[in-house]
Amino acid sequence: MTTTDPAAPAHTALPGPAGGPRNLDLRYADRPVHTDHPHYFPFVVDHAEPWLRGRPGEAVCEVGCAAGAFAHYLLDRHPGTDLTCVDLQPALIEQARLRVPGARFVTGDVLRPDSLPAGPFDTVFMVALHSHFDDPRHWIDALLRLTAPGGRAYVFGLFNPEPVDVVVRLRHLDSDPEWLPGWNQFSVRTVARLLDEAGLHHTFHRYLPAAPRARQPQDPLRSHTVPDPTDTDTDAALVYLNGSQMLHRFALLEIHRPHPGPDSTGERP
Repeated sequence: MTTTDPAAPAHTALPGPAGGPRNLDLRYADRPVHTDHPHYFPFVVDHAEPWLRGRPGEAVCEVGCAAGAFAHYLLDRHPGTDLTCVDLQPALIEQARLRVPGARFVTGDVLRPDSLPAGPFDTVFMVALHSHFDDPRHWIDALLRLTAPGGRAYVFGLFNPEPVDVVVRLRHLDSDPEWLPGWNQFSVRTVARLLDEAGLHHTFHRYLPAAPRARQPQDPLRSHTVPDPTDTDTDAALVYLNGSQMLHRFALLEIHRPHPGPDSTGERP
């Protein structure tokens, strides 16, 4: 089911791990999962709520779980969920096992299908991970492997509403000298086209800041809010920005994988 186009630009030749482990992510091991829930967790779970409520006890997977913060939040909202979580960083998986005993945690790599949980899962979450990959087909293929026919996947993170794909590398000289992936912004149009080709129904839910968020000078890679410079209204909406000086456009992508049938492929050839 590998779909990488051999003629595609070799973005992964850029400096940095290109979708692999980042030392920067080890900072999540120091954040308490009980109190440090990112602002977008309720948005993700609220949209998944009707689906989850109708399927108590069915298998759920989170891809890119870090130290277990989203797993903790999901289990707090839906106790007893049969939850399996996967991440590339063994150190984060170790911390997640200690902090969230109600879930299973395994080390795995989206780029290595044999390392992922067997599944399939009725529901799959991928929260703030997909922008690490230079080719969106990698994470789309991973979701196809993990999501059961008739199931749903929820992908939250950066999506460009303009028809422009952006591949990014950042380097924070005060903390880590390596070039880091993680802020790619592929367009809604590009991702929608790939999902259509895969026979996957999908909806994008735009996410806007509900409240101002102050800049943290000690952590310039952490997002804060500014008035949206593209909004011409007097009372401009807020948008996220970080030390890269790039605006961050967030959305939740809801994917419905249909049951195989005469009118749906549900999977890439």
